[in-house]
Amino acid sequence: MLQQTAARVTPLTHADRVFVITNGTYAHTVREQLPELPPNNVVGEPVGRDSAPAIGLMAAILEKKLGPDAVMIVLPADHAIKDDEGFRDALRLAVHTANLGYLVTIGIVPDRPETGFGYIQHSGDVLAEDETGLSAVAVQRFHEKPTHETALEYLSQGSFYWNAGMYISTVATMRSLFKTHLPSYEPTFAKITAAYGTDEWDLVLSEEFPTLEKLSFDYGIAEKADRVAVVAVDIGWNDVGSWARLADLLKIEGQQDSNSIIGNHVGIETSNSLVYSPNRLVVTLGIDGLVVVDTPDVLLICPMDRTEEIKKIVDTLREQGKHDLL
Repeated sequence: MLQQTAARVTPLTHADRVFVITNGTYAHTVREQLPELPPNNVVGEPVGRDSAPAIGLMAAILEKKLGPDAVMIVLPADHAIKDDEGFRDALRLAVHTANLGYLVTIGIVPDRPETGFGYIQHSGDVLAEDETGLSAVAVQRFHEKPTHETALEYLSQGSFYWNAGMYISTVATMRSLFKTHLPSYEPTFAKITAAYGTDEWDLVLSEEFPTLEKLSFDYGIAEKADRVAVVAVDIGWNDVGSWARLADLLKIEGQQDSNSIIGNHVGIETSNSLVYSPNRLVVTLGIDGLVVVDTPDVLLICPMDRTEEIKKIVDTLREQGKHDLL
């Protein structure tokens, strides 16, 4: 999925202008998976600090490396997209709108009352359009993950999109937003970027990056910004953030019945379920809407509509000291 994310944008730019920020543990693997990137384009965080420090640091690095007029496109690397060319069309319009001074986000046209995503509410004011029929409209506000009832209301109103966590702006706009809304980050960014490309880089990054406050970009920047636009698309998008969404993706990829199967499975009167068992044979009888995941050390069974809650299991295992299972 990392390779696919990079491949989607390289028709719009050059490989030496693609940057990745990731956990430091994975930096070497990222360089192996994307050998066309210059090694210094992969930044390995010494600790996780959520998306605001990551995006803010990359903006500061890009300001130093490419200048304030460059346009930066922030893309999570775990998204599946069916219509790559439609996505690039949206990015082209987003880049145009970013050059008008906006922070631009990509909205996903919802097809169900999803409670696992945040939502973007637009005002209807059109800021830019293109020949493909896409438009950039002003964002009224961002909304946190809703209840099922609230999600149904959003769907009925028609002025809400899923927030996919993708952002486009000029480097100058992004740097201005951080200086305005998260000014406490600036001294740390200055120290780290001063060391970028030098022998002091690893040491300075390891010492300074952990001092940044852990904060999401949505909360720290996007929700506070004044000039925000959204380009809405229907591109077969899936962030594969849960087993239920993996089931959706498998159906998109051509699964013929209501079940999504990976591995060895025999099902009788089994419907609307996902079974993952690359090793042992899993046999199901008379089940509907379940996720069954069989791995060498753990067997998971849960309702399809509760897969977003699996993090509760992770928290419980951590509390019980079963770190070998995490």
